[in-house]
Amino acid sequence: MDINIEAVKKAINIADFNHTELLEVALTHPSYIFEDRNLDKQQQVKQERDYRRLAILGDAIFNAVVIDYLHKNDSTLNQGKITELKSNIVRREKACEFAHKLNLRKICRLGGSAKDKEISKQVNLFGEMFEALVGAIYLNFDRNFSHVRDWLVNHFIKQSVDELKELGATDKESSEDNSQTASTVNADEATLLQKKAEADALIANNEKLQELLTWVNKKSLQTEPHYQPVKVRAFYLALIWLLGITFARKLDPNCSPGKARQFFPCFNRACDVVLDIAFFDNPNTDPANVIVSVFALDLEPELKQALQKIKAELPDLDKEKERFEDWRQNNGQGWIDKIRNILGHDLQLDDEQRNLLKKYYNANRCLLEELNSNSNVTSTVRQEIENKLFGI
Repeated sequence: MDINIEAVKKAINIADFNHTELLEVALTHPSYIFEDRNLDKQQQVKQERDYRRLAILGDAIFNAVVIDYLHKNDSTLNQGKITELKSNIVRREKACEFAHKLNLRKICRLGGSAKDKEISKQVNLFGEMFEALVGAIYLNFDRNFSHVRDWLVNHFIKQSVDELKELGATDKESSEDNSQTASTVNADEATLLQKKAEADALIANNEKLQELLTWVNKKSLQTEPHYQPVKVRAFYLALIWLLGITFARKLDPNCSPGKARQFFPCFNRACDVVLDIAFFDNPNTDPANVIVSVFALDLEPELKQALQKIKAELPDLDKEKERFEDWRQNNGQGWIDKIRNILGHDLQLDDEQRNLLKKYYNANRCLLEELNSNSNVTSTVRQEIENKLFGI
């Protein structure tokens, strides 16, 4: 299915959009790309990367335009109020609303896995697509900020700001206590948003890790909708940490036998942990403890089977040290390659990338803990931060 470029130009009200290939990229979702049998793996990866790059560019421009508009048009706004208004406008829910206003759903290309989702489950999808469209408009006009600024302001930002200010004026009529609470909330939100920006900056210039986060996002989009996306993304980053760093290094024939033997008992410990949770940790009061043993690793059934096979093949680490080392030398690289193929990620990270990934993961985990424990953060800002935790 080809994108109707003339329909897109009409929808976005830009008749002189010359670089139409940018519209093709911005409105072709990765779910469609990876279902296109006419593309080989390398082409699919490139097209997805182009889409994500447009989206992250558009996201940055969108944020800049909103702040520029607020700064230019209202000198009475302090830093906290600018942050509050900006957060309400650039959040994914609002960007998704803008996408629906342009009727992107009818003129874009979605794969079956995304198309069949309920509209309420497509917020991130269309929010990101709107950001990709913003990036495409910016590039079409040779990175001229004024063109994309005027388009965003005239079609979306001015009206949204006016609505938020009107709503804020109504809220101001409440008590002084509420006013004081609002300022506290704004301070907390500004701090968390700053921490998220600092976490993203850790890996912003590392192409390998940006590709990894793109892969994480793709995996989360392919997951059943009843899973919380932020937890799925965290799971896949942790999985890459385990398989790409620890597992692969211990299977590497060059790793010392002693270090390898310290790692592989984790297979037996994993089974014990699941059984302990299911049958010994108050199962009568919490049925979830039993169900966890059934759901363990259900996100990746093929990977689960592979790890079970490795466990079955492993010689006894205490009694057969020499046979274990022979097995590792003969089978280690083969299993690394097989796991890599199952996941669709190469699992190869150098020392710098491993250190950056660890810092990024820990920073995002701390942010999630703060979000869950801080009652002063509004649902709007909470969702904005959650939407991009452990991913891009």
